[in-house]
Amino acid sequence: MKEDIIQFLPDNIIHHIAAGEVIQRPSSVLRELLENAIDANATMIDIFIKDSGKTLIQLIDNGNGMSINDAKMCIQRYTTSKIKKIDDIFKINTKGFRGEALASIAQISQLEIQTRNENNSVGIQLLVEDGKIKEEIPISMLKGTRVSVKNIFYKIPARRQFLKSYRIEFQHIIHEFYKIVLAHRNILYRFYHNNKIFFHFNKVSLIERIKEIAKNKNKILKSILIKRNKIIIKGFISVPDTYVQKGDQFILVNKRCITHPLLHKKIIHSYDGFLKDLKTISYFIFIYIDTSLVNWNIHPSKKEVELEGEEIIGSLIEQEIKNVLFCQYKVKRVKNLDTLNSFKKTNSFSCFYDFSDKEKILQLENLFRKKLNESYSSIINNHFISELSHYVFNEKKIETFQINKKYIIFISNKDSMILVDQHRAHQNVLFEFFLKTKNLISQKFIFPIKIKLLKKEFFSLKNIQDDLIDFGFHLYFDHELAYLYSIPENMIHFNLLDEVFHNILKSNFIRGEKNNKKKLIESISKYASIKYGEELHANKMECLIRDLFSCHNPNCTYSGSPIFFVINKNFF
Repeated sequence: MKEDIIQFLPDNIIHHIAAGEVIQRPSSVLRELLENAIDANATMIDIFIKDSGKTLIQLIDNGNGMSINDAKMCIQRYTTSKIKKIDDIFKINTKGFRGEALASIAQISQLEIQTRNENNSVGIQLLVEDGKIKEEIPISMLKGTRVSVKNIFYKIPARRQFLKSYRIEFQHIIHEFYKIVLAHRNILYRFYHNNKIFFHFNKVSLIERIKEIAKNKNKILKSILIKRNKIIIKGFISVPDTYVQKGDQFILVNKRCITHPLLHKKIIHSYDGFLKDLKTISYFIFIYIDTSLVNWNIHPSKKEVELEGEEIIGSLIEQEIKNVLFCQYKVKRVKNLDTLNSFKKTNSFSCFYDFSDKEKILQLENLFRKKLNESYSSIINNHFISELSHYVFNEKKIETFQINKKYIIFISNKDSMILVDQHRAHQNVLFEFFLKTKNLISQKFIFPIKIKLLKKEFFSLKNIQDDLIDFGFHLYFDHELAYLYSIPENMIHFNLLDEVFHNILKSNFIRGEKNNKKKLIESISKYASIKYGEELHANKMECLIRDLFSCHNPNCTYSGSPIFFVINKNFF
């Protein structure tokens, strides 16, 4: 009979395995020491590195320091000043909280701690090996802490062997250092490697710190800002450029740098159509969110995090970046006008050819406005619309450009140029979408949007509550306030929802009236559609054109207003 083979691991092996989860390389040590110094309210931090951290990682801070008893306790596992009760785990607002950092470091290195707090006249020096205090000496020192980590993994040759070259390990150290100095800019940092000073960072603004640490200091950065109830998202993103160097990419949640594949994917996706090499994108995104909505306790080194409503947060970031890029990214006028000029030459539009660029745009806009007012598009026959729809559906890439942030032009073939009213086009798309779609899937907000209503508006909105639910808008009413909890899933790009609802309620809705649903659809389509003066990027214009020609009637709005007209060689 076989003897039992399952047994308890010895304590020292358990400690080494656990330490390996937290301390993977010298940069892990530096991260933990920096976080401890920040939690101790340090305003000055000196860092000394030797041999890329393999020989020495030393950090000196002027923080609160520790008492003698706390210094002895800090190297024990699961000893922390941050967690008192189970609820505290779900409201983390400090860097450390598990009580694993110094305990793990003590298991895999020769550790020396010198510390004093303001309540003690002398400090203490501890020499630690294998997680045990070997020597304890009273010392005279200023308030603060000095931690020296020597010979990392010296008793675990297999782990030490897996460390990379000095250059690679030093790169990891610098990256961890950048994460901290990016988030905590009110601290003075001095960083030394092999007795030479590498960095001296003073207190600076975010954009100044970014310029200090960015790989490419010439990149053009644009700020973003999102405020949604208890969430604030801000930072800087790069705009499309010709640089080929890999960009700097940082996401920070409550001042802690994290890895978040979903948010990264959303950010990168924002640049689709703007940039070919997405690796060159730089972003510095800071998310400030209620601590109860963040779960830090899913990764040993807290590099990953769960956010409540992270899909919505990702969509908000993606849309904001797109908005910034739409405004910043300038499609070269030469390209647009060359397309237009080529078309005019081919079709003998000599009346345009002698105009300046500015005059060409003005003439087209005047022509467009005049023809739309004349209901010109009403004479477009069904056969042509069918052919045009077929072209739009089957063409892989539709070249578009915008006139004065009002009209979209695209060329369907060598004989026809289509001019589209962007507001009416989107109005029609929304109208048909709500008219033919039932049981829409809703997209919930992390926090409801509060809409303050006049008494008349309040009763009017309550009268159409069931219709709104059918469309995917879910509201809760409290006195003269309405709280919007969700909107149709594909309408997440709605902005100014409060304004949209106030405009919708200009129509007086009476409970049970048969015409309510149609009036509601017309109002939503009118007030939530793309406005004149909104700059659109090529991708957004192309999507709008495809959506328009998938409508049952792309020719006119529900009120009979023409949406587009056609210029061809027989037009004049």
